[in-house]
Amino acid sequence: MITPFLFLFFTRSVMVSESTIFVREVILDDLKHNETVHAVINGAYRSEGGWTTEKDLVSGERVNIDDVEKFVRENGKPNTLLYAFDTSGASGEETVVGTIQLQPSADGQEAELGLFAVSPTMQSRGVGGRLVRSGFERMKELGFKVAMIHVLETRVEILNWYRKLGFKETGERIPFVWPEMLKVKDVCFITLKKDLD
Repeated sequence: MITPFLFLFFTRSVMVSESTIFVREVILDDLKHNETVHAVINGAYRSEGGWTTEKDLVSGERVNIDDVEKFVRENGKPNTLLYAFDTSGASGEETVVGTIQLQPSADGQEAELGLFAVSPTMQSRGVGGRLVRSGFERMKELGFKVAMIHVLETRVEILNWYRKLGFKETGERIPFVWPEMLKVKDVCFITLKKDLD
């Protein structure tokens, strides 16, 4: 049986304090975080650590440093990029610990969640959920009605996590965008959608 003290200690060690994490849309001054953002995204997708890694499925970098710079410089044209910052360090300095990009569809009704990444050292602490919920709010502000995401069909844990957030599978499967990077043949994306009402 877990005593109230141990439960409180365990809860605080797993979750990040709400007051130390905040999410906002990027600004040009955030170019100074490019190296950290590059490391966060590639760490989430291609490292040994963290439960979101695709290193056994996909080779190469998820993004390069030039991609990150372009995303910041072209923010809002048409994609919208948000960063999650942690201020819990000794200096209180803002450190990027997560990213999410809202990518409008051609019809203007849907936006895809892309470039969703949380640093492996910050995963399973509520940062990802906070980023996605912030993405939903910004999508609604921008007038989108539906959130969409593509997930590799073999990523059962991640698919289940998105289902908990209200996403539903559409039945659509699409080929992986960069087939030359696949380590496993014939893996497709599954399309999931969520109404933003």
